Amino acid sequence: MVIAVDLDGTLAHTLDYQPFDRCMIGPPVEKMLSRVKFWLAQGHTVIIFTARADMGFESKFYIKEWCRNYIGQELPITNEKTADIDVYFDDLAVAVERNTGRILGGCLENLEEET
Repeated sequence: MVIAVDLDGTLAHTLDYQPFDRCMIGPPVEKMLSRVKFWLAQGHTVIIFTARADMGFESKFYIKEWCRNYIGQELPITNEKTADIDVYFDDLAVAVERNTGRILGGCLENLEEET
């Protein structure tokens, strides 16, 4: 299984630095870090799925360093949704039931139409 995990706010705590500094990555969210290590031990592929991937080589360097420090290995990094990814974990996502449009969960404040 290929599992994509968002970095900021999901695997690492979001830092409130302004402007956004691509070299500053928060400490791990322990529950997600534990999950990622478990998935890797089970033989799954885990990918860091983050907008930071589009910020150039320097940004990826710091993500890889963060992964080595907290996970013990580098993980692939992308911001592209591909057909081989089986599941996504993201703090900003809203889950939708497949083929129905029915919302299953997530933050929807002022986004849901009246039905």
